[in-house]
Amino acid sequence: MILNYKHAIVIVAMTILFASPAIAAANAGGAVIAQDIGEEFLFNLIDNGAEVVFTSIDPQGTPSVVYGQLGIPSAALGLTQTGPGQMYEGCVVMALLATQGELLDYILDLVGGPLLNLTGEGGAMNAAQFGEGGFDINSILDMIGTDFSLLINVFIDLTEAEAAAHMGAIRAQLNTQFGFAFAELLTLRIDESLFPPEMEVDLPFDAIDLFVYQITNPFADAVENVLGVMDDSGFLGAIDQSVFTEARASGAGLLAIPDMGFLMDLIEGFGGEGTPEFSASSFLLSQMPDLEGPVAVAGAGYIGDQLLSTTSDEIKIFEDLLGKAPLTTINGLDTGQSLVAAMLPENVNITGYTPEDEALNRTFHDEESNIVFWNATAYTSQPDYVISFEEGAFPPLIVIDRTFSPITLTAGGTVTVSVGVHNEGADPIYNITLEDTAINDLYTSITVSGVQTITSAVLDADEWLNITYTVSFVNEGGYVFYPATVEYDFENQTYSKSTHTDGYTVSADVIGLLSQMISEGMPYTGILIGVVGLGAIVNIGLMARGRGGGGSYQV
Repeated sequence: MILNYKHAIVIVAMTILFASPAIAAANAGGAVIAQDIGEEFLFNLIDNGAEVVFTSIDPQGTPSVVYGQLGIPSAALGLTQTGPGQMYEGCVVMALLATQGELLDYILDLVGGPLLNLTGEGGAMNAAQFGEGGFDINSILDMIGTDFSLLINVFIDLTEAEAAAHMGAIRAQLNTQFGFAFAELLTLRIDESLFPPEMEVDLPFDAIDLFVYQITNPFADAVENVLGVMDDSGFLGAIDQSVFTEARASGAGLLAIPDMGFLMDLIEGFGGEGTPEFSASSFLLSQMPDLEGPVAVAGAGYIGDQLLSTTSDEIKIFEDLLGKAPLTTINGLDTGQSLVAAMLPENVNITGYTPEDEALNRTFHDEESNIVFWNATAYTSQPDYVISFEEGAFPPLIVIDRTFSPITLTAGGTVTVSVGVHNEGADPIYNITLEDTAINDLYTSITVSGVQTITSAVLDADEWLNITYTVSFVNEGGYVFYPATVEYDFENQTYSKSTHTDGYTVSADVIGLLSQMISEGMPYTGILIGVVGLGAIVNIGLMARGRGGGGSYQV
């Protein structure tokens, strides 16, 4: 596949910068994130597109991995249909995002609430829109859950009817090409009528229409469809796609901009006065107004469990993180640029990396940010990309787990919750605190008993630290158990780990409800017992539809 988008270098670079807050932070601090980039390199990206693998290992040995590719076939998305009356007319951006596990929680922890300005501290405008208490991003996460797939489209300066018609056509396109099915979550029109007159808001547009739909397909289908439209001549041929569906937190998505020139004109129109401080990001943005035409970027990524520990002294990027079979090799795209980047914590002493061709300008290790770059286009049939480092850079392998017994129950029942921490390493850890108390403040109808917090001065190798408690439920429904956490010290550093967010289902006791109703109908005649039983069935039907029945029969 030959990719001809003029904006290739911008999209690839911005994908790295913004998909990885760690790189963005390193760049803001003055770290050099690449070697000298000449015109030949730039035009190669512009003419042929690119793929990127970026990995980051945190101080506890936990990996984050992103694979992205520029230049997915625009025909699959219908991006060329941008003229008057066509489905992408007025469309600023379309984003498809599928997540599994607490991916958004991790992203928000990395980026932080202040950057998103969603904490109610942003001034009068924020208070006017979200109330005096501000907007709590967790309210959205609680509503959509941790596993969801969303389609988001933004249109500008269309009539409400035009925007709705175009959105319907785009959904039909995605249904035909990807097999996606949709359920509407939010439709919002933003114009001057939305604001109180006393605010005297002067918007730089007539109207913006926002559409948010839930994609009802399973997460694995979303990942398969996203990766399925990519060029598989490069890294993708060596990647085991299950790494993106089996990780504790993962995601995949498409970002489509039907007309980059249109978007940049809008950004210029929204911009304020003054000269911004120069940075790598501002340089990239400064190049974008001259770009036009469609953009399509696809990617998948995950955050895994602890991989590196005290005995680790190397990491193989593709075999350890992307599921490559040991005896297979890796190639870059047939046409286009292939890049590999890996970041290790600052305290990790990198002793070498393979392949290494600094003299030929094919590889680069930035010691300040501890990032290693490979121009993978220069290598064919490469066994792997490997970084070696001194042993003992990471803490012991610590595993925290939470189980429920029974797995599900009916209203009035009790579940036993067990949380355990296992030191699977060869060295002890110290000052351990294991805690699982979040459920206490969420629900008033439950009864909790048992040990939910425990401390220990030391946990030796291969030892466990456990807590067990029970939760009794009066009402049926879905209950959320937020992560249990463990905090511990190792070599004068404090670390923490957590479980997943778990959902627990308490179902209605249908048989018990019927028995109660019938027994309360005694000693009436059989006809009356039948009437009471019919009432029970109606009551259960109402509960199934989300409505409670009457009298003492409601659970």
